[in-house]
This record gives sequence, C-alpha cells and structure tokens, in this order.
Amino acid sequence: MPSRWTLTLASRDPGRPERPVTPAQLHGLAATLLEGTDADHHAQHKPHTVSPLLASPHPGTALLRLGWLPDRPRPDLTLLLGQELRLGAQFFTVRDADEEHTPYELLRHAPPAERAILRFRSVTYFSRRGHWYPLPDPGLVYGGLIRRWNLHAPPQALITEEDGKRFLPLLALSAHDIASAPVDLGPSAGRIGFTGTAAFRLVGPATGTDRRLLSALTLYATAAGIGAQTTHGLGTVETELE
Repeated sequence: MPSRWTLTLASRDPGRPERPVTPAQLHGLAATLLEGTDADHHAQHKPHTVSPLLASPHPGTALLRLGWLPDRPRPDLTLLLGQELRLGAQFFTVRDADEEHTPYELLRHAPPAERAILRFRSVTYFSRRGHWYPLPDPGLVYGGLIRRWNLHAPPQALITEEDGKRFLPLLALSAHDIASAPVDLGPSAGRIGFTGTAAFRLVGPATGTDRRLLSALTLYATAAGIGAQTTHGLGTVETELE
C-alpha cells in the first residue's frame, strides 16, 4: 500500500553549514533503507521514491521523505530511530520517523474533488519520447500517476483503460506559478525542470468517478512523486484538494 515516511534527521555537526546532497547519494540511501543491500538497484521500475533534504522547523535538523508504493509489506522505518545515516560526507541521526499510509482500495474511495493544487518541492521534469519536458502538462502529470499506480496496485484497485481515457481529457491546468530550474543529475545532464505551484481542475461533463479519481491520484502523488527521477529526489510534491 502507498506509504510516505518523514524522517527527522539531526546533523552530527549542527554548527557546520549543510552541504549539498547529490541525487546519487539520495538514491543510494533510499535503496538501502527500503530495498536492502541485495536488491537490484538498476531495475527499470523502483518501488520507492525519495525527497531532497527539506527544511525543518527545528534548528539543526532536516526532513527526508521516502515513499513506498507496492501492495506488499512495507519496511518499518521506526527501527531507524537513534541510528546514524550517511549522505555523502555528512552524518545524521534519525530523531523521528512518521508514516502516512492508505491502501489503494481506500484511495479509490476518497471524497470527490473538482480541483487539485500541487506544490513542487523539488525540481520536476518529464521524459517524453526520449526528450525532457519542463512544464506541468496535465496529461503528463496525471497520466504518469496512472501508470505508476497500475504498476504497483493490486488487481482489484487498478484504474481501467476506459476510466483513464475518459479522465485525462477532462483535466486542465487552471493556474500556475512556476519557475525553471536546472536538473542536478551531473555535469553532463543539461536538463531543465521546474518548481513552484500548479492547479488542475476538471472541465466538461465530469462524473463522480472522475472526481474521485482526481482525489485518489492527487493524494497518491505525495508518496509516488511526479515525473522522472523520483528515486533521486526529483518530483517531490505536497497536495491540496478542493
């Protein structure tokens, strides 16, 4: 079932300025924590996502969010409490581990919504026919979420092709406040993404099924992420439904 863990990390050296954490370091830590050291870390489809280090309200700490997507037993990250984690040359102690999880079947029955607001907390981009695409296109945002959902959900909660084909054309980008930003995947990447806020709404003859699907996929995005490279700290979002 989809889960999102929020780890509160305390720096070993809080008086020292925090150094950047690379996507490769985030990917390595997430894979170790959620899949174990013997997993295939080069598999095309990964069962997890990770955020960059996020600001915390408590001095000397940072937040790290990890998503778990498969419909099978999930790792218990409360076992990390008090342990030290390494990100590159930096060391952090896990002070807290909070989990939010909702089964796919319950997400499908979320209260209907007309409008969804996505706040992109880390750089986001889409891979489209071998090219990068740095805009919050409704079809790419929610079409990608449907594919990710159907990859991990149990058979009884799958989104049918018929429902998807009816739902996606009803979506419109109704407002946005975004800015372009470089995708930090190494010196040779040369890709551009975006951060900021985008709002989507249903237009046309939307049904109750369509409105519930908007809710389900938007809530799912907090664990699944949006776009490409979500296992490397990209595409982290917070959401709101209206």
